Amino acid sequence: MRVKPSKLEGSVKAIPSKSFAHRALICAAISDGVSQIIFDKTSDDIDATINCLRTLGAKIEKFESGVRVQGISKLDNIPIVDSKESGSTFRFLLPLASTIYGQVIFIGEGRLPNRPIKDLMDVMKHRGVEFDSECLPFKTNGLLSPGRYEISGDVSSQYVSGLLFAALNLNGSSEVIVNTNLESKSYVDITVEVMRAFGADIIEKGNSFLVNESKLKARSYNVEGDWSNSSFLLVAGAFGKVSVNGLNKESSQGDKQILKILEDFGAEVVTSDEITVASRDRNPIDVDLKDIPDMLPILSILAASVDGGVSRFYNASRLRLKESDRIKSTADLITSLGGKVEERDDELLIYGTNGLAGGIVDSHNDHRIVMAAAIASTISENDIVIKNSKAINKSYPTFFDDFADLGGKI
Repeated sequence: MRVKPSKLEGSVKAIPSKSFAHRALICAAISDGVSQIIFDKTSDDIDATINCLRTLGAKIEKFESGVRVQGISKLDNIPIVDSKESGSTFRFLLPLASTIYGQVIFIGEGRLPNRPIKDLMDVMKHRGVEFDSECLPFKTNGLLSPGRYEISGDVSSQYVSGLLFAALNLNGSSEVIVNTNLESKSYVDITVEVMRAFGADIIEKGNSFLVNESKLKARSYNVEGDWSNSSFLLVAGAFGKVSVNGLNKESSQGDKQILKILEDFGAEVVTSDEITVASRDRNPIDVDLKDIPDMLPILSILAASVDGGVSRFYNASRLRLKESDRIKSTADLITSLGGKVEERDDELLIYGTNGLAGGIVDSHNDHRIVMAAAIASTISENDIVIKNSKAINKSYPTFFDDFADLGGKI
């Protein structure tokens, strides 16, 4: 795909939050009755969760503004759960499926078989589940038992969320204890928030979560707007003027930190019924990525737009385990467009070059690199060609429609 230089101006509606959608679908699938999950746009990752829940025995029907979900009814066969490339789907459903079926086959695509899962598997082994392989594809054997679960929180917060979903579906009470620093805690906060919305009884104390036996009840649930994906368009506003509506300013989503980062950068940020970002100043930024790991690609575009100085992004080691090695793929993004970076083990330094020259970008099959490359056109002298732009379908299939509506030139 070729993207021509342009400035973005106008207003767009935020797409539904992938993080909230995954969790609401799962809670609906272990609830009594039929729930309505309201979201008007989907993605490959959300569809992966829907299809996996169907495989486990949930009945899910799509309608114009979302889906109807009837809780899981156990099937006679051994389910084959295909998470595609969705790490959230895989890590959330691995423990949950093992509370329902004594044997489950898990498969996946892309980099998913190489992404971390060992810590979660080790915890499950201690609670009654065996695996015929240490990485995808594999088959489980055994049912999870209730009790005490200890898990690390510095590799993936999704481990914690997965165990919380499983604990909900076990007889009696279970406790999930995080025995390290919990990174990306906001994602666990989202999990707890959605579980409680469906009637879960969870007592949170520090890094310990006591899940009492709960009977979840079906309900209608509206999925809020997605701060993570909206951040790409809000950053474009720092070079023009963009408004995004449909975002919850009180959201549990950690990526709402984008507003503070944009203010530190020097952009004009106005918060009302919609969020408006407009160009003003451009200053180097220092950002701790521990709780907002998905932000690096788009923040690199902010950093490259500055006239001089160096921006630093640190506590980023986990980004090497994403859809791409996101430290390296972000560094490649900037250098391929004529910028200057310094890559370290767990951080990235980006030098302010007062914009970018343009060029050819390899997306590394990473949806966030695709979106960042498109937004880079707003500070580029020449065209940008993005290889494998279809990776966008993982999280934001209509991104280029919204991009064009705001004045982007494709």
